[in-house]
Amino acid sequence: MPANAGASAEMGKQPATEQIEEAMAEEITRLYEGLFIVDPAFANKDEAGAVAMIQGLLEKHGATVIRCEKWAEQKLAYEIRKNKRGAYMLAAFKVDPLKVSEIELECRLTERIMRYLLVNRNGIPLEKWFKKYEPVKQERRDRPTEIVVPQM
Repeated sequence: MPANAGASAEMGKQPATEQIEEAMAEEITRLYEGLFIVDPAFANKDEAGAVAMIQGLLEKHGATVIRCEKWAEQKLAYEIRKNKRGAYMLAAFKVDPLKVSEIELECRLTERIMRYLLVNRNGIPLEKWFKKYEPVKQERRDRPTEIVVPQM
């Protein structure tokens, strides 16, 4: 086998190896929505602290938090850790898909987080899915005080 043949084979492998290295170096991030049910005593006492706790948890695992807020406090369908109510925290963030399992593990170990749900929201514009959580003002139509019955 000539010396040039081995060199050309190595040259052919070199660009492929570089492509793999570039792909590994390039971070793949996806857009996620997280809904966390937090202990209501903690969330009511320190709402900013509850938001900061969720943001810190996400940022600790390399997530870029786009939006994080307390959504509502509601009665739960069943008791969770002897709580009948829960504070719902809503977050939008970008993170590497491989880090999601680490975030889920941290949520399971954090006592103040009673339940959580992380959903991949790639392909849906942020404005579209956060808009449905905005409070909606309903206009109440005035009803007539008298009921008019037509005479026959």
